[in-house]
Amino acid sequence: MNRLKEVYRNDLPGRFNEMEMLDRHFSRILNVFNGNILPPYEILIHTSSICNLNCKWCIGGYVSSKENKDALLDNNLLKKENMVKIVNSIINYKKMGYDYKNNCNKEYKVENVTFSGITGEPLIAKDSILYAIDELSKHNIRVGIFTNGVLINKAMYETLLKLGYILISIDAGNSETYNKLKCNGNDTNNFDTILKNIEELSELKKEYDSNVDINVGYVINQYNYNQIYELAEKLKKIGVHYLRFKTDIASLLVMNDEQKNKASEQIKRIRKELCDDYFSVVEIHNVMNDREKIRKFSKCFVHYLIGNISADGRVYLCNYHPKKNGYNYGSAIEQDFSEI
Repeated sequence: MNRLKEVYRNDLPGRFNEMEMLDRHFSRILNVFNGNILPPYEILIHTSSICNLNCKWCIGGYVSSKENKDALLDNNLLKKENMVKIVNSIINYKKMGYDYKNNCNKEYKVENVTFSGITGEPLIAKDSILYAIDELSKHNIRVGIFTNGVLINKAMYETLLKLGYILISIDAGNSETYNKLKCNGNDTNNFDTILKNIEELSELKKEYDSNVDINVGYVINQYNYNQIYELAEKLKKIGVHYLRFKTDIASLLVMNDEQKNKASEQIKRIRKELCDDYFSVVEIHNVMNDREKIRKFSKCFVHYLIGNISADGRVYLCNYHPKKNGYNYGSAIEQDFSEI
């Protein structure tokens, strides 16, 4: 444990903290390394390989291409009947293992399902996702979604309030920068639409006593580094819980040292002037330390703990590496997930 403390970051709160995750899933991890393969504690599902935006830094371009439609993953999860099969197999996947903390046998199941936007915008598959959120939450499975927020509408609110969390990617402090970074410079009202959606969802959260965490994602880069505080003020007023900062992992919009310093200063100012018991900032990547994004390991074990189903319904080793005709374990539409 002391060796682990030398390499993990202790400044990340709650579920963002690696040690918190290791402690919570200690018995599951020991089962896996002792040869008892258990249900993953979380499953990431990409419901779409299509996106309604075009973010300049998007790594989804490696697995989905607007220019080359033949490279797109098949969008099998747009069909609700396919999502029904997957959701049912996730709910029913349970297996006995040993609880090393309490020295007894225990039934393990999938605890979290997250709808991810790496290959496309999840809410493109609106009917499938809304069904899945309703059904999974009925079975006490925590559900989250990563979305750009543009397609959210009032008809979705009642279902979205059942989520454990929603993370909406905004990545700009004003509409002009938003359109430049995410809409090919086209004039849209997306920025204002998203803020309105967040505000309305936050008001309903209070009214219905929902536990959904409303979070915002912000990829800091050379175009938006000086708008961080500007956005944070707006987000706090409309009820956002976490403002989550990352830097461009594709290294397409790299900041110079002066820009990094200004971004860091704004984050410090937010912590000092805006953060309180509810509103917080989380630096997934430290803006001053690009080396944090460099892998310091030769083998990844995350696939023992997190399952990945992409838009074609196939189970991939990692949610960053699905691709047309790529290596996969089989279709979760055609097979039960527990078999895979």
